Amino acid sequence: MAKAYDAIIVGGGHNGLTAAGYLGKAGFKTLVLEKRSMVGGAVVTEEIHPGYRLSTISYVVSLLRDEVTRDLELKKHGYSTIKTAGNLCICNDDYLFMTDDENHNRKEVGRFSSSDYDAMKKFDAMVQAAGSVIRKQMLMEAPKLNVGISDLISLGKMGLEVRKLSGENRHRLFQLFTTSAYDLIERWFESPMVKNMYASSSFSGNYASLKQPSSAIPFFHMAVGELDGELGAWRLVKGGMGGITQAMASFARSKGVEIRTEAPVKAFIIKNGRATGVLLENGETISARCLMANTDPKRTFLKLMDQKHLDSEFAKDIKQIRMGHSSLKLNLALKGLPDIRFFESGKEGPWHRSNISIFSDIKGMEENYFAAAVGKLPKEPRLEIVMPSTVDDTLAPPGHHVMSILAKYYPYELADNTSWDDIKEDVTDQIIDYLSKSMPNIRELIVGRNMISPLDLEREYGLTEADIFHGKHDLDQLFSFRPHPEAAQYRTPIKDLYLCGSGSHPGGGVTGAPGHNAARVVIADLKKKKRR
Repeated sequence: MAKAYDAIIVGGGHNGLTAAGYLGKAGFKTLVLEKRSMVGGAVVTEEIHPGYRLSTISYVVSLLRDEVTRDLELKKHGYSTIKTAGNLCICNDDYLFMTDDENHNRKEVGRFSSSDYDAMKKFDAMVQAAGSVIRKQMLMEAPKLNVGISDLISLGKMGLEVRKLSGENRHRLFQLFTTSAYDLIERWFESPMVKNMYASSSFSGNYASLKQPSSAIPFFHMAVGELDGELGAWRLVKGGMGGITQAMASFARSKGVEIRTEAPVKAFIIKNGRATGVLLENGETISARCLMANTDPKRTFLKLMDQKHLDSEFAKDIKQIRMGHSSLKLNLALKGLPDIRFFESGKEGPWHRSNISIFSDIKGMEENYFAAAVGKLPKEPRLEIVMPSTVDDTLAPPGHHVMSILAKYYPYELADNTSWDDIKEDVTDQIIDYLSKSMPNIRELIVGRNMISPLDLEREYGLTEADIFHGKHDLDQLFSFRPHPEAAQYRTPIKDLYLCGSGSHPGGGVTGAPGHNAARVVIADLKKKKRR
């Protein structure tokens, strides 16, 4: 086969599109193959009911690197963000509504504790300081475990960043990596409400008991985000999250990248230990000088290639990667704004324009996890809610709204051989009933609903075991171990096959970092080949 392309990128999610943009910008002939009818992967805007559009999977942006936004000229290609009004946290029969107004926030927290607001300020500053070390590693290649000169330099740079921290913050950095979320919360706060709020934050980015060592790692997600220089910012995207990936695709096309949708890849073509092309499900073969897999590691190594090409020990390790964030997504089309039980009925307020989380206390969250761990459904799920139409009138008809609900923990594998296809409508009703305790009129407002079960996340969006991060963010599955020491620098044991998805360093979330880092490695390798 003639080498038609310099690179083929398998999977048109945001990291694949990021890599494509950099490769196109560097002048390499690049093809992106996406199985769905649209690019974007889990970062898309879709119509859920005639006239109602929203971000069907990923729903807010914070972690997208400013460098990627700048380098790929995303704002010139239509990407823009919108600030929300605050964070409304509802726990059992009470709430906390936090805004940008420090006096308001101090009074809010003061309803529960005279000391916790100051403790929150100190805790958040500590997490930001520790997170600064992680943020600076995101666009750097993880060092190899069999250390060479370049890896010693990388380790030295990271060591210098750690040394810049105060002694206390160094202590807290290692605590965040190793301790449990429960122990950390108990050490810092006194009121049950504030403890539950921070536990809920950790619970959201994890799939583990709050008392499990290293379950505090999700707190880094509170710290490593940065938008337009604002640390820790979380925003909505104008037109939905698809505004990110459509801008990426537009930039890539402007640099000569070819993007094909409805082009599912059946297998990688590997000859003499080298990746030489792909076989599509329609029987077409396409060749390239290298392949980049934006698919998760299990799909990449265990489904898209014959195991005979892999070392048996490597394949066993890939099979043991722990997956699962036990999430499902429920999207609603509404004919009006819901009431929220703590505020005046029929009145719109900043709480509608906020990030809303509904959660039980720590005991209930622990019960939720242990139920999911044996394949059972939660009695009190954690719900993360936004109504983007309150700040973006392009998403719904006038006076109408869309609501995005991320619900956790809902297991991918159900007990008693139950199928998600059989129960998804019943589960949707259960979630709406639970939501109605906080939003009493929600059911009467619904004109359309769209449930994306864990099975749908795998089947439709290509997320193995419904893992939105392509592998859990446990300590032994991060950095130089992600997804495996022999594939942690984007190159893999198969020559000319590279990883560029969230299953590689620095991990999941809408960052663009894996795509950026992998593209840098591929560009360097392609240039070396040209010189040869």
